[in-house]
Amino acid sequence: MKVLLIYDSKGKQYMTMMGENIEEPTGAIQSLVVDVPEGQILKGVDVSVTPNKPILENIPKPEIELLKEQVNDLAQANAELTSIVAMGKTNA
Repeated sequence: MKVLLIYDSKGKQYMTMMGENIEEPTGAIQSLVVDVPEGQILKGVDVSVTPNKPILENIPKPEIELLKEQVNDLAQANAELTSIVAMGKTNA
């Protein structure tokens, strides 16, 4: 098993990654301390600007939340259709 160890010039370890397909970093290793707001995740670092900036994204909604929204939308549409049908019967 291979181990990638990220450490500073004083020997302090910051990260250890283990596995079989680990590649040694090329170029200089840089760091960035990022305050990630609640509800977001860190997707990467934009190195095209100086200083480098974090790339943040909203956390995607879990599938169960999406399904709950669909159920609520369908229930509302069903209620509207029921109301339309009921009005049509009273007009007949």
